[in-house]
Amino acid sequence: MSVAREKFRQVIARDTCTLAANIFDPLSARIAHMLEYEVCVLSGSVGKVANLGVPDIVLSNMSDVVDHCRRITRIADVSLMVDGEDGFGNAVNVVRTVREMEAAGVAAIEIEDNFVPKRFNVQDPGLVSKEEQVGKLRAAVAARTDPTTVIVARSAAFGLCPLDEAVDRLAAYSETGAEGVMLTGIKSREQIAAAHAATPLPLFVLSPPADARNDAKFLAANGVRILMLGNPVFAVAEKAIYDSLKHLREGGALEDLAERQAPPELLRAVNRTDEFIKLQEEYLRD
Repeated sequence: MSVAREKFRQVIARDTCTLAANIFDPLSARIAHMLEYEVCVLSGSVGKVANLGVPDIVLSNMSDVVDHCRRITRIADVSLMVDGEDGFGNAVNVVRTVREMEAAGVAAIEIEDNFVPKRFNVQDPGLVSKEEQVGKLRAAVAARTDPTTVIVARSAAFGLCPLDEAVDRLAAYSETGAEGVMLTGIKSREQIAAAHAATPLPLFVLSPPADARNDAKFLAANGVRILMLGNPVFAVAEKAIYDSLKHLREGGALEDLAERQAPPELLRAVNRTDEFIKLQEEYLRD
């Protein structure tokens, strides 16, 4: 576990921006590992649908997420950053969340400042108070049993608040002991520059506008160390499954799917067939 956490720290200590793999289950994490992604990110929205088949409206709990993370870190040797939601309750709940996620092998844990709505279909419910979020982040930092675990202050303030309020929140979060700041809802390059000026911590940015995300020099110069592009891979996979099953259900020929399928050598590499055959040869005796 500490090795994965140290690798994560090495990534965010560089003066360059690293693209993270937004994964959603052990299979996608295994493929990201094969492609040598250094950081994997499990977001709450796709984590819920991939693990439980439910939408991103607070239908999962801390144990669901921890179990999901444990299955990912067992199969893929990656540095995993996970959306820890709001810590699944108050600051005391955050303590347990951090310790359980640490035990599951997570490298970095995001604690967000979004207010969790009590009803479904509530758009932009707002943010918890700055004081409450500061308390949660301080609790998260203190709860670590491994000092190499990275606590990430996740904030939607730049998408929901005036710039001065967003900057004020970021400055306060940066004094809690958190070692990274994740920004969601970013709408402009100017917001990224303002965030960088407000905190000495590395920035992790989710789905910034195209003129920012396609400018690696700008991101690096403004403290962005991890770039996340959202969850297009999950959407592609979901459509592929739907289209293939629909094709067969409607009487389509199996042969028509041949070109869409992974070749045998890729399937064999993903499921580590050769690794397990080697174990058999080494340890099984007649």
